[in-house]
Amino acid sequence: MMFKENYEDEVIKKNPLQRIKPLKVKYIEPKPFNEVEMNKILNQLVGWEHNLIKTAFWTGMRTSELVALRWENVDLIRGRVHEKEATVRNIVKDPKTEAGDRRIKLNEHALEALKSQKFFKLSNTDLVFTDIKSKTVALDDQKIRKKIWKPALNRAGITYRKPYLTRHTFASMMLMDGRNPFWVSKQMGHKSPAQ
Repeated sequence: MMFKENYEDEVIKKNPLQRIKPLKVKYIEPKPFNEVEMNKILNQLVGWEHNLIKTAFWTGMRTSELVALRWENVDLIRGRVHEKEATVRNIVKDPKTEAGDRRIKLNEHALEALKSQKFFKLSNTDLVFTDIKSKTVALDDQKIRKKIWKPALNRAGITYRKPYLTRHTFASMMLMDGRNPFWVSKQMGHKSPAQ
């Protein structure tokens, strides 16, 4: 666009990108996990790791949102989470969109996982999910993918798919359960079902 505008404004004599064709974007259809696969994965995990992945499957939260989740934003009585932060490359950030700051209604599975997670709370942090094994507080998507996710899929005999697909799994399960698409998109931090 910059070169095109400069050419049209006669700042430059030629648009150097005029003959370059844009790359074709290869769209990869998401492949959510079915209930059998989801249970196989969860059966490979115990303790806080089980709670983390179960929460991912049953809330549709992004990995970056799960690692930033604080107990002060979890209401186990009312069964909801106020999602308002994400941790990307060890930096806590606000959600990238206005819709990302949301209240997530917890179903019985997510509520059960978070109640169980209380037993793994470290005293030196308010973060819900921490790396109990290595005694370090910080978790990130790479640690989750390499140390928890990939090994669990291998043990379950499931071909590798990204942990991000837990979001698609949540959406699929909720839609198959007859939930309103607008409710599902709001739970996931989207403005509309079209996103």
